[in-house]
Amino acid sequence: MGAEPRRSARGVWQHTLDTVVLAGGRGSRLGGVDKAGIELGGERLVDRAVGAARAAGAELAVVAGPDSARVPGALLVREDPPFTGPLAALAAALPSVRADWLLLLSCDLVHPERVCAALLAEAAVLGKPGEAEMGDGILLRDENGRAQWLAGLYRTAALREGLRRLRGGPEHAPLRLVFGELRLREVEAPPSASDDIDAPEDLARARAAEPAPLPGASPPGAAPPGSGPPGSGPPTAAAANVSIPADSEEHA
Repeated sequence: MGAEPRRSARGVWQHTLDTVVLAGGRGSRLGGVDKAGIELGGERLVDRAVGAARAAGAELAVVAGPDSARVPGALLVREDPPFTGPLAALAAALPSVRADWLLLLSCDLVHPERVCAALLAEAAVLGKPGEAEMGDGILLRDENGRAQWLAGLYRTAALREGLRRLRGGPEHAPLRLVFGELRLREVEAPPSASDDIDAPEDLARARAAEPAPLPGASPPGAAPPGSGPPGSGPPTAAAANVSIPADSEEHA
């Protein structure tokens, strides 16, 4: 029996969908600043990424990063040892993923909502006649023609298989060793959709373009007050490297 369709801002996605947000980088070019905690328009980057994926239809959110990257209602995992690269972080997150498809996002995206919208719009077009054209996933290609592997929609099973085939483990391994072997469709990124924050000038440019938040607005990644049943707690996880927020109502 097929999965129930879920509605997003870009239409109906016919498959189960989760998200993994990678938030464990050192931020070396930003002077060691924790990227996940950088704010744009009064919201942390990690909250923006999780909120965009949820708005696109992601049911479960898994954040791979330090304790400071906790997001209400999301699972938090950490690669072991820390700072061993995005493939190691993805390997730590995948055991918690339940869905057939996965939105994989870097937390430093300036416009994660545009990334999600572009990916799901392309998936809706390709998915109408069947899944053959989808291959193993879809990713954005920036204006310079570079593949943005950390802005993609992927078949979860393909990622798991790619990591299993990886020789020597995922620690410090380049992304191309897994993603370069997948059958992926590249989509030209809409204007500014692939912008990220790697350096101080990127942050200054993003803040200059970002409107101030409305008074009293809640971060998009936060669950509405009272949305859960009385006494309900945060999600549970079986993986040993998964930690759960102590207070599910706490807003970052």
